[in-house]
Amino acid sequence: MNDSKSLFQKLEGTLTQKLCAKELLKEQVTIYVQKAKQFVQREIVISYNSLIIENQFVELSKCQFEVRVNKPKNNEGINIIIIKNTAGKEFLITSNSQQCLRIKIYMKKFCINKNYSGKYRLIEQKNCLPLSQSYKKNNQYFSTIKFEKKQLEENQELQMFHNQITLMHAFQSMPNVIRVCEDAQSYYILGENMKLQSLESLLLSGFEFKEVPFVSIIFMILQTIQKYQAKTIYHGNINLQNIYVNVNSQTLQITALNPKYKENSVQNIEKDIQSVGKLLYQITFYNQKAEVPQEINLKLIQSLMEQWSEPYSKRTQYRFLYRVSQLNLLNQLLSPGMTVEKALIHQWFVNIRQNLKIESKQLMSKALLTTIMEEQEFHLTSSQILDKHVTITQQSVQENEPEEELYPIRCQLINTIVMIPSKKKHDDAKIYLYRSKTFTSSMMKRDSLVEMTKQSTVK
Repeated sequence: MNDSKSLFQKLEGTLTQKLCAKELLKEQVTIYVQKAKQFVQREIVISYNSLIIENQFVELSKCQFEVRVNKPKNNEGINIIIIKNTAGKEFLITSNSQQCLRIKIYMKKFCINKNYSGKYRLIEQKNCLPLSQSYKKNNQYFSTIKFEKKQLEENQELQMFHNQITLMHAFQSMPNVIRVCEDAQSYYILGENMKLQSLESLLLSGFEFKEVPFVSIIFMILQTIQKYQAKTIYHGNINLQNIYVNVNSQTLQITALNPKYKENSVQNIEKDIQSVGKLLYQITFYNQKAEVPQEINLKLIQSLMEQWSEPYSKRTQYRFLYRVSQLNLLNQLLSPGMTVEKALIHQWFVNIRQNLKIESKQLMSKALLTTIMEEQEFHLTSSQILDKHVTITQQSVQENEPEEELYPIRCQLINTIVMIPSKKKHDDAKIYLYRSKTFTSSMMKRDSLVEMTKQSTVK
């Protein structure tokens, strides 16, 4: 530590400090202080992608590790964990084999594992993230995010890559990171096995964005941004290419991949909010020619709002445009000064919530983790579809908060033509859509993502 060859850097002002990352492991070990050239006892804390000693830390995704065991005669074995990269080495020394094993587990998860090509093979999935298959255990598969090293040659790009790893660990983003690997040409983030497809790919392949799942996706993206904002950071890369849906799940799950956070940047959360506006615009005005609109036409939004304000006005040809409040939210997201708090209680979300009737209260256990990934589950059976009913459950989640109740809710079609907004209903419904001290995670069970889109549109 405190030497030009030391891997430790100051914790103050870094992403690790801003995340207030959870303490995963705390141990007393012997370390080698390079400047003083002596061994001292220190308390180490292992957090998400970080090894922390006092006010300094090592970013583990920049390092490899190895374990050596030295067994002198008539003495208990000494375990040496070496953390290293091209800049230098750090040594953690313990005579307790169980302690060494505990540390090793986290080193394997956070540090770079070499020889990816010798252990795994990459399997492409059409329109979805590729998989890595283990050579040693052929039935083991991992969702894989691949990065070409030649695209990370600049220090800033490389640091944003390591920031992404830290963010995925800290927010428990899906796919939950299992390990990080490399070979001569690429880095690989290996996560739990799931079939993730981007919104852009879904859109271009003819996915039908019915209103309820469409609303859910936009709402969950805003919740993701709210969690970033709570840590005074930003995502920086919200777009159709980086919002993914798990198309092989029993639940509608989304995740925001490939964040571009960099420290000391003038960018902030307001840019993320405007990016959600662009994403909403691109889906709303997607046309039959399979062309995703790249330019935003604010005059089009305004003209449609004026047109729809007229009684019995004729609806447009845009198949993913459902109501005036959708246009109003779109207009606000693309305007300066919009906040995520205001967006989360917008009339478009309230319009859908007004169709929900609380039937009963049922106390259930709180989820264990707050995640970037928000879940929506629809309980759909053939009889429910025929009855035009959808059962919805909603759960509010936050660490260190009291357990919250789940409300099994039934959604009914009130008016299939138009539902006139009501200020009183809007104000009454706010409490269900936004709580200032919690991040909500809604769950709607269904058989598959495709089945979910077959539901009747709620107007």
